[in-house]
Parts: sequence; C-alpha cells; structure tokens
Amino acid sequence: MENPIQNVNETKVDLGQEKEATQEEEHSAAAKETIIDIPAACSSSSNSSSYDTDCSTASSTCCTRQGEHIYMQREAIPATPLPEAEDVSLLKYVHRQHWPWFILVISIIEIAIFAYDRYTMPAQNFGLPVPIPSDSVLVYRPDRRLQVWRFFSYMFLHANWFHLGFNIVIQLFFGIPLEVMHGTARIGVIYMAGVFAGSLGTSVVDSEVFLVGASGGVYALLAAHLANITLNYAHMKSASTQLGSVVIFVSCDLGYALYTQYFDGSAFTKGPQVSYIAHLTGALAGLTIGFLVLKNFGHREYEQLIWWLALGVYCAFTVFAIVFNLINTVTAQLMEEQGEVITQHLLHDLGVS
Repeated sequence: MENPIQNVNETKVDLGQEKEATQEEEHSAAAKETIIDIPAACSSSSNSSSYDTDCSTASSTCCTRQGEHIYMQREAIPATPLPEAEDVSLLKYVHRQHWPWFILVISIIEIAIFAYDRYTMPAQNFGLPVPIPSDSVLVYRPDRRLQVWRFFSYMFLHANWFHLGFNIVIQLFFGIPLEVMHGTARIGVIYMAGVFAGSLGTSVVDSEVFLVGASGGVYALLAAHLANITLNYAHMKSASTQLGSVVIFVSCDLGYALYTQYFDGSAFTKGPQVSYIAHLTGALAGLTIGFLVLKNFGHREYEQLIWWLALGVYCAFTVFAIVFNLINTVTAQLMEEQGEVITQHLLHDLGVS
C-alpha cells in the first residue's frame, strides 16, 4: 500500500518543476522581445544613462538601455537629383562664347570703302575731309527719303581719317565683348537698329542735312552695354569697370561737343559738323533693343516690365519717325509740283514761252 505522504511530496515536486519551466519560458520569450543581436563592435556599452549611443552605421544607430540593446532607425537624407543631360546642354548653349564676326567684318568694310574714296578722290592734306559727292548712292539725303537703303548705307562713308578711326576703335573696344557673350545676330540687330535710328532722328530734327558715318551704330553698342549691365549685373565679373568705361567715354564726347559748339568758333570751318542727334537716337535704339534681344541670365520678375517698356518706346519712336518722313516726302512732292504749275502760269502771263 502506497504512502499518502510520499504521493503528496511527489505532486509538489512536479508542480515546482512545471512552475520553474513556465518561468524559464516566459523569461526566454521576454528576452526574444527586447534583446536584438548587434555587431561585435557594439557589444560593450555603458549603463550610466537610460539611452547611450554605442555605435552607428549608415542606416541605423545602436543604443543601450539598462543593458538591453536596441536600434533606432536614422532618417534617410534625400539625394540631390543630378541635372538631366538636356539641361546641361542647354546651359552650355546659353553660356557659350562666340567669335565676333559681325564687328570685325563691318569694320573691315568701312575701312575698305573709306580707303577707296580716299585714293580715288584726292584731298589736299591727310587731315582734310574727303570730298564726298552729294550724289553718292550711299550718303543719306533728306530729299531722297524714298531711296530706303540710304537710311543704312550712310554708315560706310566717313568724313576723314579721325572720324573713321574714332568709330572703328570704339566699336571694336565695346562691340567685341558684347558679341563674344551674346552672339553675332543679336549684336548685328543692335548695331543696325542704331544706324537706322540715327538717320531717322536726323531726318526729323535736322531735316535738311546730309549724313555720313557709323556713329549711330557705335552709340547703340555703348547703350547696349548699359542694358547688359542692368540685366546681368549679378552674373558679370567686371560690371562696374564696364559701366565706368562707358560713362567716361560718353562724358568726354559730350564735353567735346559742348566745347566745339560754344567755345571753339573755328570748329565750324574745319569740316563737317557732328550730328549729335544721330548719336542720341542711336543710343536710344541700342538701349531699347538691348533690353529686347540680349541674353538675360537672371530672369527677375520686374525685367518683364522693362522688356515691354523698351518695346513700347522703340516702336513709338520708330513709327512716329517713319510717318513723319512719309508725310514730309509727300508734302515736298506736292509743293514741287504746284510750284512748277505756278511758275508756268507766271511765265505765260508775262508772255514768256
């Protein structure tokens, strides 16, 4: 017969073993939930604070919390997208440099035509004006406004070597940097717009003078520098130097004009007078057309307003000058025809056939 006391003891032992097994399983499960395998380099940690950083990797940080190792995920830094091939090509196209073909070619043509006139039409001394015939097909004449090419062709003729050399040096000095940056087509448009504006302005203000010289185009290049500085000042290395050179040159030219006009009475006997109306109107055309066609590397908001303002000023001036010339031409023809009729009537009344 079994002993009841022995049975009770065996039951207690079994219950104790089950309890210990249960505690071990719970402890093992808890360990699985809180303990994460970490690299060997992170195995040593300090228990001095609740969270101590042990080591870090490119994507996560290993920390210690009272002897337990956890990982904190580091926020990923977004990568900066590289510019596309098309954008890079566009930037290279916009900022590329150009050969100054227009300024060089137009300067050679002006020198060649002057040299031809110089040695086919003799003058007494080297410094005296070349006797340009008034019936030249290139000179601008207000009584032949309908010959439209004269509004441009007068730029190939010059009064003397000083007149030619002055224009050539200035247009090379100021025109080549602009053409290298902005291209041949843009500078050609600005130069020809200045030449056209010079003859138009002269036909309106001094409607009885003949005109020769490329000063309208030269002053257009000077004013285009001001437009370029206004548009691209932040992107230019020597904007202040360029602005200073333009201001100094214009100041010297204006001072010389005032001197010859009011203090040097003998200047009127030395040769043809300078048409400062052509200078002024050429500069106005260069400034406005410069705002319209030159490259703009900044694209600020207010520059759109400048663009429209420049377009309006140039169009208003050009339309007014063209209409004025047309009206003057038609009026002059009518007066000439009526004058011939009146003359014939007078001769008939006087009995002169």
